[in-house]
Amino acid sequence: MHGLLNAGWRATSIGLLGLSQRAGTVTYYCEAIPGQGKTPITSVFATPGDVDLLIGQELLELGRLVFGGFASSTCSIIGNSTRYLTTMEKMPAEGGIYDSSIIARAVAELAPGRHNVVDAQRLVLEAGLPALTSNALLLGAAIASPAFDLPREPFHEAIRESEVNVKASIAAFDIGYNRVKDGTLPRMMVEGQAPVDGAELARQRQGRLSENQRKDYDRLLSHAAVTYGPRMHLILAEALYRLMDYQDTQYAEDFLERVAKMAKQPGADANLVEAYAQHLSNWMTYEDGARVAQLKTRPERFERIKQEFGVTGDQRFVVTDYLVPDMEQILGGLPKPIANLAEKIGRMFKSDFDAMKFPIQVNTNGFWGYATMRGISMLKGVRRSSRRYGHEQILLARWEAAIVTNLKKSPQLGALAADAGRIVKGYGRVRTDALNDFWIFLDEGLPRIERLVQAGGSMDTLGSKALALLAKEAASAPMMRAFLDAEEQRIKPA
Repeated sequence: MHGLLNAGWRATSIGLLGLSQRAGTVTYYCEAIPGQGKTPITSVFATPGDVDLLIGQELLELGRLVFGGFASSTCSIIGNSTRYLTTMEKMPAEGGIYDSSIIARAVAELAPGRHNVVDAQRLVLEAGLPALTSNALLLGAAIASPAFDLPREPFHEAIRESEVNVKASIAAFDIGYNRVKDGTLPRMMVEGQAPVDGAELARQRQGRLSENQRKDYDRLLSHAAVTYGPRMHLILAEALYRLMDYQDTQYAEDFLERVAKMAKQPGADANLVEAYAQHLSNWMTYEDGARVAQLKTRPERFERIKQEFGVTGDQRFVVTDYLVPDMEQILGGLPKPIANLAEKIGRMFKSDFDAMKFPIQVNTNGFWGYATMRGISMLKGVRRSSRRYGHEQILLARWEAAIVTNLKKSPQLGALAADAGRIVKGYGRVRTDALNDFWIFLDEGLPRIERLVQAGGSMDTLGSKALALLAKEAASAPMMRAFLDAEEQRIKPA
């Protein structure tokens, strides 16, 4: 708005309370007209079908505006295709991400030839600018668009007046402005989900491992490829990397031994083994304190933060992590005898011992903060003797027994028991709720599905729908029960 005022326009704006996963908590609406004539009467609310320019700092935010019907018949649309996932997209355990192509198609149909939806963050990073200057790039594109087509100088002045990252913001503004003017700014940079190449994935993952682990990774993956064929290559390439990065080579070998044992079970087909391997690798890399500390102190994390915020040269920056470990998470990382003793003593002095939490702030790239986190990450050396590890082994054995038991009844039931591993995700309370759903499915859901199939129901349909309900969000067992109740009423023999 300040740029428009500098350009001699009359302009008013208002921030409307709303949702924004990328840029704050308001949607800004601006009305402006050129010249210095009579004072215009402006509105503080956007009128559907009468907005001449839509700017979305994030793709889903742009989608809300597009589907809200605000655009006029000659509207120009400028948007950022970079995704910052919403809370509602992150909450489901799987399949919660909105399909970006729906928004892309709507924009192209609504404003043919008058839209630029680009990966603004990528464009500024490629120019050596901070990721957060992507807003300035979008502004430059908007000012050069048919909606305004104004000179850049008044907006340069507005950026200088803001006194916020002036040099980088002007450079980003000029990228958007110049590329609209010369016609080189892409109309659409919303890409679909490209198929993943297994060989390329393996090369990438191998490159992330230490020099000593790379040969072991290649050896294990090559042997597994011969044993299981190309169908399993993608899963195993990712699984072996995660397991070796999480613990060590022996841990990855333990994983392959469990997969081989399951594959030898009578009736175990490729679908069962594939599902079991994928979900087993996720389960075995559960997030404990050592893993969190390992991820928080990686050099590439600090480099990514520096790049995102445009930290250069000798500029000082501080990374503060906010952690809230509970008592179970703390004790779970300790050797079982020590954890049990600490728990026994703690219960003597604190009646709410189990509910205790410890909110902390750690300057992770400071000397003491980094040293503390690195020390915690070294607990992975005693992970196999920890109380949490022993507990997870018991749970895994129970899951494997359920797979074998159901496999003896039918290959389809066995495959469903294996695929149920996708329910187990998250940490803390979420993981506890997910595990409860998991056991309810194995102990109650599968027998009910078996009876429904005997009454004429479809194993694939019943199993996939029940699992989808549970995998979407933790603590969804009541939804699965309601679904099976309805199916029992529908399929009930006359």
